[in-house]
Amino acid sequence: MLFFIVLLITFILPAATLHAQQEQTAATEVIGYIDEDKDGRNDLFRDSDGDGINDIGLRPYRHHFTFVDEDKDGRNDLFRDSDGDGVNDLDGRYFDRDRDGYIDNIVDFDGDNINDITGEQYGPRGLKGYRFGHIFEERRRPVKRFFDEDGDGMHDLFKRLHQRMLMHDRRMDFFFDEDGDGIDDARLLHRKTKALGRMMKHRSKMEPPRKVLPSNLRRDEQRGNDHKKGGQK
Repeated sequence: MLFFIVLLITFILPAATLHAQQEQTAATEVIGYIDEDKDGRNDLFRDSDGDGINDIGLRPYRHHFTFVDEDKDGRNDLFRDSDGDGVNDLDGRYFDRDRDGYIDNIVDFDGDNINDITGEQYGPRGLKGYRFGHIFEERRRPVKRFFDEDGDGMHDLFKRLHQRMLMHDRRMDFFFDEDGDGIDDARLLHRKTKALGRMMKHRSKMEPPRKVLPSNLRRDEQRGNDHKKGGQK
């Protein structure tokens, strides 16, 4: 019995501890973000179809999201990362839908609130999807004209936003006006229009409300106008 105890202390326990440390190191290893051609896409990591395999080198990576493809297009309906910043292109919210203790919309296998791809720390204020790449995850859409003059991976128009995020210790609303018309690009309406029997959905910026009078007021207004015209004759 003493021999087995000595064997356990000398060999088995150290080996198990080393194995656990190696697994933890592998889980927390940061891949990194490099964009040498400044196209808004990570040169080290991307998963455009959300299958859990890095498009660069075709090696699987650790994650917690599931693969669901209801429309049979070969792409994950729940998670995709085409710019390679570790944040879900489809949903940039801090959210744990399945309540497993891990945020669904970011690659963070060990749940330490550090993005396993970029190394950025995140929290309830936001996942910082705007920080890297050409996808504006907070708005679930790509940037129309990605521009990164200094090569830090961030769209240059977001730099002021990033400074505000660092200064304010609270969740912030995102105002973004890429076309410069003074209207937030997120103020979109889904409008249904009928054209030759076809139903099409259009997305357009919110227009000011039309001034329409109720029918009874329109009749009174019309009588008043007719009276004015009669008095002028």
